[in-house]
Amino acid sequence: MTFRRNSQCHYSEGSEVFYIAVDNRRILLPDCKLPIKTATAELIDDSIGIGEMDGIPVIAGTQRVGVSDQGEATGWLSLRDLLAQCESAIIEASILAVQRLEFRDTSRYCTRCATPMEALSDTGVRCRMCGHATYPHVTPAVLVLIENDNRQTLLAQKDGWGKRYSVIAGFVEPGESLEQCCIREAYEEVGVRVSDVRYVGSQPWPFPHQLMVAFRVRWGSGEIECDRDELADARWFSVDRLPELPPAIALSRMLIQHWVDIPSYP
Repeated sequence: MTFRRNSQCHYSEGSEVFYIAVDNRRILLPDCKLPIKTATAELIDDSIGIGEMDGIPVIAGTQRVGVSDQGEATGWLSLRDLLAQCESAIIEASILAVQRLEFRDTSRYCTRCATPMEALSDTGVRCRMCGHATYPHVTPAVLVLIENDNRQTLLAQKDGWGKRYSVIAGFVEPGESLEQCCIREAYEEVGVRVSDVRYVGSQPWPFPHQLMVAFRVRWGSGEIECDRDELADARWFSVDRLPELPPAIALSRMLIQHWVDIPSYP
């Protein structure tokens, strides 16, 4: 299956639609498949169109289900279960549905004058009174794999992670480039100077609305000095003695595997 984003997808009463039901960041996906429904007036009024799946409109809406009912009902998946179990088209559509619905529910009133907002022709909303417009939030964060010339990488551990280690990470600050953020985070979290920032990949991470951007950097100088407010431990690991790592679905794990597979990355 393929998913195509389109906030202006066309559907009407009586149309067949893929329906993504969301409750408290859980998605109803029996057997990891999107259910097809016949669009009713009530369903349309409470839903938003997000795109098309194999030519069929995809709409999303909120379905309030108690926690105990979710436990008894089949098919409700958390976002992390979704990422681990479903195919990429359904993951993309479901993540978009969760974030678009959250934006709708948290942007009903203007943050400047408290007037009700109205939907724009795309994904944004605008104040009827003062004209203030806003759009769904995307929060950029960097993942930084630090490597040295001895085929070692500097990985860190946080409280609550058990034996798992990962790359360092941090949110981009206002007025800061992605590359500047990598250099700053490396120094602030583990006390080392780095350079040669190289882009590897990115991943939407809906917890709640991050865009994770992965980089490899080269160690330049400095001994490890952990920021104890952020990290429990940090150390160098050789390629043949890596610790327990993040799950395969996470971009942080993909970044580490990229370093393992491609020793010399320009």
